[in-house]
Amino acid sequence: MSQDVKTFEADFDQLIDGYVHPVDSPAGRAASANLLKAWFAAVHSKNIAIMPGMMADDIVIELPFNESGKTDQQSYRIYRGKAEVTDFWATAFKAEGVAHGISEADITFSADGARVFIECRAHLTMATGKEYRNRYVMRFDIRDGKIAHCKEYYNPIQSAFAFGRKIAGQYLLETL
Repeated sequence: MSQDVKTFEADFDQLIDGYVHPVDSPAGRAASANLLKAWFAAVHSKNIAIMPGMMADDIVIELPFNESGKTDQQSYRIYRGKAEVTDFWATAFKAEGVAHGISEADITFSADGARVFIECRAHLTMATGKEYRNRYVMRFDIRDGKIAHCKEYYNPIQSAFAFGRKIAGQYLLETL
């Protein structure tokens, strides 16, 4: 066994051994569920005015898999604070047309409700008329009844096509 494999295994052993399961809180899970219902209702209705009230002051939205093709933090889009996150959503809402719903959805709450994972497929028709279908994995961290952090993973090729963004900073897709 090579040293790299031993180090890799030791890193994961340390990660797993150090995990502390959160205390069970049905009330915490219910509060997070209600917050996310309100969040997605605002997203669906493009009601940007009420979204900041659901955000922690230091909210962070990360899009680690994006059109740059790079995974280091300096290369992907990160929005920090209510103003940047609100601007991000306002820009998205202008580009998005009609949301047709989600499918193949799954949701997982941590025992205390402070972390929520949602996996789903979504279908939109963009304002340009392009069809946009993507698969998402979203991780929400909730603190004091507000969204504090969201990481959204999706197929960046689909997103680049729908939003008219270049892949690797140089290739614009005309069709998929």
